[in-house]
Amino acid sequence: MSGDKRKLVAQFLKQFKQIAEANGIYVVPRRKNNQDLITLGITERIREAIILSLTPDNFCKGPEADRDQPGNLWFFGKTENGDKIYIKLKIAGIKGTYIAKCLSFHRAEHKLVYYTY
Repeated sequence: MSGDKRKLVAQFLKQFKQIAEANGIYVVPRRKNNQDLITLGITERIREAIILSLTPDNFCKGPEADRDQPGNLWFFGKTENGDKIYIKLKIAGIKGTYIAKCLSFHRAEHKLVYYTY
């Protein structure tokens, strides 16, 4: 089962990255996301590079149904310059097309627990 989960996560990341490379990444403009970019000294371009560098080893949990919109949420973590970053991603369908959506990108408020395959 763990190999199947790794493949599922890899498939999600591959699709997310393909959409992101074609159409960019839509980041939900939340105050916490924006403030932590400043605090961490991360530019929008660096944030995008961090997201595009995610691998199944960065996976924490998911997929979980999004309670606000149709689709599933995927949770990742990444250490950047000693800071633990919590990243929540989604592939959203909008008007017949797909977008790569980042709902959260900020310092982790809780310990990141990575999935063990």
